[in-house]
This record gives sequence, C-alpha cells and structure tokens, in this order.
Amino acid sequence: MRLMVLSLVLGLMAVPALAEQQKTLERSQLALAADVFAVVDGNVISQQTFDTFLHVGKRQRFYHGDIPEAEEVAFRKEVAQRLIDQALKRAAVREREIAAEPAQVKVQLAAIEARYESRPHWRAQREGFLAELLPQVEEQSQFEQLEAQVRDVTEVSEAVVMAYYQANPEQFTTPERLRVSLILLGVEPWAQAAQWQAAMDEAERLIKRLRQGGDFVAMARLHSSDGSGLKGGDLGYVHKGMLAEEAQQVLDKMLVGEVSSAIRLLKGVAIFRVDERVSPVLNPFERVAPRARDLYVREQSEKNWREFMSEMRSSADVQLRDPLLLPISD
Repeated sequence: MRLMVLSLVLGLMAVPALAEQQKTLERSQLALAADVFAVVDGNVISQQTFDTFLHVGKRQRFYHGDIPEAEEVAFRKEVAQRLIDQALKRAAVREREIAAEPAQVKVQLAAIEARYESRPHWRAQREGFLAELLPQVEEQSQFEQLEAQVRDVTEVSEAVVMAYYQANPEQFTTPERLRVSLILLGVEPWAQAAQWQAAMDEAERLIKRLRQGGDFVAMARLHSSDGSGLKGGDLGYVHKGMLAEEAQQVLDKMLVGEVSSAIRLLKGVAIFRVDERVSPVLNPFERVAPRARDLYVREQSEKNWREFMSEMRSSADVQLRDPLLLPISD
C-alpha cells in the first residue's frame, strides 16, 4: 500500500524521479546485474524504477492501464527515453551546481499533502511519505531551474527582432478579409429529407430573385433564421477559418457583389453575398515589434532546449538491457 500511494503521488507530480537507487557501476558488472535496466554514463537506472514508471504511465494514459498491443513497444521506448533524459539532466544539474529552490519545494510538498491528507494511509505514515517525497520534489525543482537557465533568452536586440520579422512575414500579415452577407433558411440537422429539399427549393427561388435585382437586405430580414437577419444579413468582416469549409470554398471563388448558389450547412441552407474583399496587409514593424520579439523569444527558447537535450543524448554512453528500447530521439 505504501508503494501504491507513492506511485499515485508520483503520477500526480508527473515528475521524473524515484528517489534513486542510482549508483555508479563498472561496465563489466552490467551483464551480471539482473536488477539493472540501463546504465547512462556510468549511472544505473534500476529495473524497479523502469517498472514503476511504466506502471504509473499506463494508469495515466490508457484506459484501465491496458496498453493496446500496437502501442506497447512505442510506449516502453517513451518511458525509457524519459528515464534516460532524467539521468542526463541529473548530470547537468550537478555540473552547474544547481540547488533546489526551498520556497518552491515547500509549496509543492504542501500541495501534495493537501491532496492526500484525508487518506488514512497518508495520515498513518505522513512523516515517512514526506521523507521519501522530499528528494523527488527537490530534484524536480532543480530540473525546472536547469530548463529555465537553458531556455533563457534575455539579450534580444532590435536588429534581431527586425530580422525575424523580415524572415517571417506571414506571422505579421493581416489575412484577406471578406465582408459577407447571409440569408440562412434554417433546417434542423436531424430533419427529414423532404424538409431539406423544401429549403433548397426556397433558396433557389430567392437566388433567382436576388440575381434579378432583388433587395438582399429586405429578403434577409424577412427570411433568414440567422441572427444577422436583423441587420439585413450583414456578417461583417470574416477571414478564413471563421465560416464552415463548405461556405469558404464557395466564397473564395466569388466576386464582389456576387450572390452564391444554395449551400447546405449544418443548420440549414445558406445564400451568401460578397460585399467587399480586403487584400492581405503586412503590418508595419513598428506596430508588431512587441509581438515579433515575443515570438522570437519563444522559438529561440524552444530551440535552446531542443538542442541542449539533443547534444546530451548524442554524447551520452547509454547501455540498455533491452536494445530494442534504445530510442535516444531528438
């Protein structure tokens, strides 16, 4: 039961760390150690650690903890990679002499206790649980500080931001907008085919009148079930992604002033008119500079961390009992 509660807490924390039975081991001993899962740069990951993380991971991700057969190997590789990465991060923490942040550790332990304090087994063995959890929480604090250090992007000149802006114009371009009007002849999605056909027939009659010079605004107010009908069908300015794909495909091909054919949508049959088409516009740098800087920092932060982990993985000496689980992916 003690192991079960600790496993649940481990899952809650989503923290990579059993207070490790990790020791330095000579390579020649690996073949003799039945309880060894892997050795990473001379540091042992025990089979028990792998089994515990595999068990917790199954419970977190899969219904009833049962892994579909087709996903079994991939999931075991994922768990193996996570444990290998932890070992690599431990080494980086030691090299950088990163200490746990006391306030952060205190808050995390308090959060764990608040969640489990009502459980009898927690109350009975509280001190023991906290003693076992403390090194895990401290290590997580160290890992978070390591990641923050690696990701840190503080010195960003305006020239760098300008270069990013110029290299990624699509990020700072206001997309094409259409001003569109709508007449929607409402039909419930589950309605009978006869009701849908009646709406299509009515739409065709309205389209014929509109193309002969009929008043779209007046017809929208009279016939449309959409809220825009109160405004004569005016939907305002829209851009791609705001309307159903079926409607967007038709609108993309229409000219200003043109009335569409009848389009069946989820809630009825629609008639559109394009009232205005506004071309895409690249916003001036001065207007988007703060956003450009934020995007650059975010991308550079991700790049820093990705390259840091990739370099550690590529230079690590990793031995696994089961070589099929050796992913070491970037």
